[in-house]
Amino acid sequence: MRGAVLAAVAGGFLLLPAAGAEVKPPLAVQITTVRATEDGTCDPQLEGMRLRLRKLAGYRGYQLLGDERRRVAWRETEEFDLGEGRSMLLLPKGMDDQRIVMQVRLLEGRRRLVDTNVRLINGGTMVFGVGRDARGGNGAVLILLHAQQGN
Repeated sequence: MRGAVLAAVAGGFLLLPAAGAEVKPPLAVQITTVRATEDGTCDPQLEGMRLRLRKLAGYRGYQLLGDERRRVAWRETEEFDLGEGRSMLLLPKGMDDQRIVMQVRLLEGRRRLVDTNVRLINGGTMVFGVGRDARGGNGAVLILLHAQQGN
């Protein structure tokens, strides 16, 4: 493995960083799932984002479905359960010009809705939308991905 030293320890193996190799702290990741509707109210937890969401997605009502914060290690896949049979898999790959490079897969069951590599500004938020939401009638599900290195 490039940039690492393999050392035998008590009959097993331990992967150690090579001398001088930089060990990056894990990413702070927040995944927020929101049901957006043509009309309705806004959850108090989302009130601070309401205008931004409306400008971005065009809906008037926003209901918080889930909010999870987690530390995610570099080059390791992490799965987030979004509810209703959906999940998001993240694979942080590295930093490039203050942007976090990661693979993002949005799944509904085993079906891939999104499978792409993104470059997210460090500390920024990216929004994924799941079309018209059959479960909610006239709305959609929004998935907000926020990631930051260094905190």
